[in-house]
Amino acid sequence: MHRFLISLCAILCLSCLNALQISAQQHIEGTWIGQWSDHLPWRPAVSVTVKGDRIYCASAGGGLSAVTNTPEEGLELSRYSKANGLHDIGISTLAANDETVLVAYTNSNIDLLNGNTIYNIPDLMRKQVAADKTIFRVIFRNNKAYLCTGLGIVVLNTSAPEIEATYVVGSTGAYTPVYSLAIIGSSLFAATAEGVRTASLNSNNPSDFRNWSSLSQGLAPDSVQEIIAFNNQLICRQRNQLFLLNNNTWTPWYTDGRTISNMSVQNNQLLLCQPLAGSSRILGLNASAAVVASYQHALLKAPMQVAGTDHALWIADSLSGLIQYDQQTSEYTTVNPDAPAGIITGDLLFSGNTLLAATGTISNNWKATGNRDGYYSFENGAWTATTTWPDSLHDIATMTVNADAIYLGSFGGGLARISGNKRTIFKQGILPPATNDPAAYNVSGLTTDPAGNLWVAAYGANNNLLVKKPDDTWVSFRSPYAMTGNAISQLLTDDNGLVYMVSPQSNGLYVLNHNNTLDNRSDDQWRQYRLGAAQGNLPSNDVYCLAKDRNGSIWIGTARGIAIINCPGQAATEGCNAFLPIIQQDNFAGYLFQDEQVTAIAVDGANRKWVGTYNGAWLVSDDGEHILEHFNTGNSPLPDNHIYRIAIDPRVGEVYFATAKGLMSWHGTATEPVSKMERDSVLVFPNPVKHEYSGPIAIRGLADNTRVKITDISGRMVYQTRALGGQAIWNGLDYTGHRPQSGVYLIFVAGETGGEHVVTKIVFIN
Repeated sequence: MHRFLISLCAILCLSCLNALQISAQQHIEGTWIGQWSDHLPWRPAVSVTVKGDRIYCASAGGGLSAVTNTPEEGLELSRYSKANGLHDIGISTLAANDETVLVAYTNSNIDLLNGNTIYNIPDLMRKQVAADKTIFRVIFRNNKAYLCTGLGIVVLNTSAPEIEATYVVGSTGAYTPVYSLAIIGSSLFAATAEGVRTASLNSNNPSDFRNWSSLSQGLAPDSVQEIIAFNNQLICRQRNQLFLLNNNTWTPWYTDGRTISNMSVQNNQLLLCQPLAGSSRILGLNASAAVVASYQHALLKAPMQVAGTDHALWIADSLSGLIQYDQQTSEYTTVNPDAPAGIITGDLLFSGNTLLAATGTISNNWKATGNRDGYYSFENGAWTATTTWPDSLHDIATMTVNADAIYLGSFGGGLARISGNKRTIFKQGILPPATNDPAAYNVSGLTTDPAGNLWVAAYGANNNLLVKKPDDTWVSFRSPYAMTGNAISQLLTDDNGLVYMVSPQSNGLYVLNHNNTLDNRSDDQWRQYRLGAAQGNLPSNDVYCLAKDRNGSIWIGTARGIAIINCPGQAATEGCNAFLPIIQQDNFAGYLFQDEQVTAIAVDGANRKWVGTYNGAWLVSDDGEHILEHFNTGNSPLPDNHIYRIAIDPRVGEVYFATAKGLMSWHGTATEPVSKMERDSVLVFPNPVKHEYSGPIAIRGLADNTRVKITDISGRMVYQTRALGGQAIWNGLDYTGHRPQSGVYLIFVAGETGGEHVVTKIVFIN
């Protein structure tokens, strides 16, 4: 204690940090501990609407982009999601009046954006009814939103806000889908599964189906997809033909044989969105059905909806996102958020400070799906997508980094190496093809080992395990154990160079010890792990994922929970078996995730494990005996409970969850420990701690298991804890549970041996 006080006194003699230095630590990584961030895809864009000087574009993936367009500031883009206020995922359509933006979700949930407030209206979603509740379209009239749904028309008062009524429009009183609605004067015109139905708003009860009548003369006895008021006329769309209402009879008005996805009215033109591969366009018709405008551009790939502002059209395009067409300059520009374009379902890994994300998806029966997005990278808060990616390199589902090069595995197109601006493809003559398809070079797993070798899994090939040595020579291997379908996927190497292979089709796990003699097959040792104590003791033969923890143990995720190999250097011998960790939870002991399909495992800086399942993501203690966190769609912004991959930024502790509906991240509590602590490397954030902040305070840049003591300037103890990996967390309260008074507080850190001492400081402002 005497030595501790001397150190404190010495620190008091040091020059104080200036305000700029302290402030610079506050937003060192952009988010606070425990804060969520979304990286949801902006594709496909499905709907666009305008409210004042803001344009809102919705992605079916769950994100909502808001673009402010002013002459003074130009374009400014902001983003809404479950991470910052929206209540659901998967937007189906948008609509707006002067006060409110209505966001309708595919599950019939509803959000109302009004200024800085977001109201949730879950009534329709929760309604127990044996009918389709899909919200197809929303039409505003003053403060009332008319929702066209599978039930009929749902009337929502956005000022209350509350649902006022449901109009059942079908001829028999049964729920009949309404796809679109037009309001002219006091009359309602609904495009329904029974054709066009009409009623008066002034009738005693529009909710009574008997007050609705058919208005379908001239139409085929079929559903009508859309109806719109244009230039005091009523136009409806039946399939891809437009009809005009004339004396209560529909007459053909316009058709050109092309698909029409949407109609809207802008600047006295009826705009038709016409998606067609390689030749998409938007047509503008006048009141006489003459084509007066045709909008075509390379960016227009699949237009879904159009909205207009002064001198601009805003287009929600399924493939290009939000497009601005400047009517003064005739220029087309995409205006999309800084996020991945599509959903990430392949490998997710960090190389330095860069997150690499593979986009490819392999079907459950191990077939290519044709994804051609390549891969994404995320660095310094910005996403970058691959451009000019060859179609032959489809379904990039696995990747790794070796010797300053990125290696990417295509399921069908072979192996690609990216080094700087150079791309090399390994295929014929190096990789073996699948036995059932000689044209398919299915790279299904990649990893590196401590010796700098690159290991490659070739799904379906006879010699389905290959290694590229640092001298660029190749060696192939085949397990002596039977392997159904030559199925091989994720690869992992341990600290001793042993290679672990996930084998789908219920083959279990294979381990190879090549004894560091890659060219000598005679001394290779192989081991297969399967269900049962006599066969390696896995909980299931269906193995999905692998991870190596900071102690060298191998964690195995299966269809029936987790197994751990604690003898990694001997894992290829018969004497090594996996063990099944037992978890203690609520006075109950059971095997870890014994009823869960474990799809992903990642190890944080404190050797704790993040586990992905079909029921969300879990954080368990380093030994697997305690559950520390559980995130799912019900208690977090996760867009989906099916977790494909998990990756952790070792520097800041951000945990990335790749789900079936998009990528989301959570600022975790553990970081990678440093090997040697330095005064300048220990960072505190937020710093200063202002009176409005009540969240956790992070102390980063620490050695593993560091002891941390926080005192006031007189040396009186305020708080003490231990680091989680390289970061200690303080809740901002003293031992009595109160917030410290305003002032400067000293942070003293010491390693296990007591030989390392680093001191920094933190300022509280109340």
